[in-house]
Amino acid sequence: MDLGLQDKKVVILGGSRGIGRYAAEAFIDEGAHIAFCARGAEGVASAEKEMSGRSHAVRVFGQAVDLEDGDATRGFIRSAEEALGGIDVLIHNASGFGMANNEQDWRRSFEVDIMAGVRAVDEALSALQASGAGSIVFIGSMASKFHFGRPESPYGAAKAAIRAYANELAQNYGRDGIRANVISPGAVWFPGGRWDERKKASPEFYAQVEKGIPLGRLGTGEELARIIVFTASPAGLWLNATHLAADGGQVATVD
Repeated sequence: MDLGLQDKKVVILGGSRGIGRYAAEAFIDEGAHIAFCARGAEGVASAEKEMSGRSHAVRVFGQAVDLEDGDATRGFIRSAEEALGGIDVLIHNASGFGMANNEQDWRRSFEVDIMAGVRAVDEALSALQASGAGSIVFIGSMASKFHFGRPESPYGAAKAAIRAYANELAQNYGRDGIRANVISPGAVWFPGGRWDERKKASPEFYAQVEKGIPLGRLGTGEELARIIVFTASPAGLWLNATHLAADGGQVATVD
């Protein structure tokens, strides 16, 4: 299947490692040009070099950005648009991972999970409108619809807010050819990730989580990347204002 991503310009917030990195590489393999950001300058430089070597036919632009900083976030979007010559796809993958019920974690989750996405969309909107096939994808979490037994925290609440925001974007800008969707992963394993750390620290708990997933294992970064790329691509045109649960059936509920 041709996803229609050849020479499309894709911007990813949080793309130097993890799910964002897997998605960036999958976009590159489809012939798309990539701009991405992350907090650490060293990690960004390394990822930019490695992804540039993946294909000499695409442009790869990386920038170190603290997404809690509104001006820096907006500046990155402007730099990405200039580097790529436009924006067709915007992926907000970054998270503050606020897991503690304190003001610091609530504030960081608000700034990174919510406001970084709001600012990025606001800054990229004219370019997405000019694209004629603009696509916005937020990476959410199944914690936005299911209580996993943890103490109260800002993480699930922030991801739930993004679902409502994406719907508003889809309803308001669909007439401009811009789609907005949310993809919520369940438990995903990849080297160096949070579930990799949990597997090493508590193999019994990890095995229990695996057992609770109908497919008998956690998802992988590559599997999530394929879902993200299809949803964002012109091939996924009729996906709009949609929340996609990408958890392998881990949460046994009907949406």
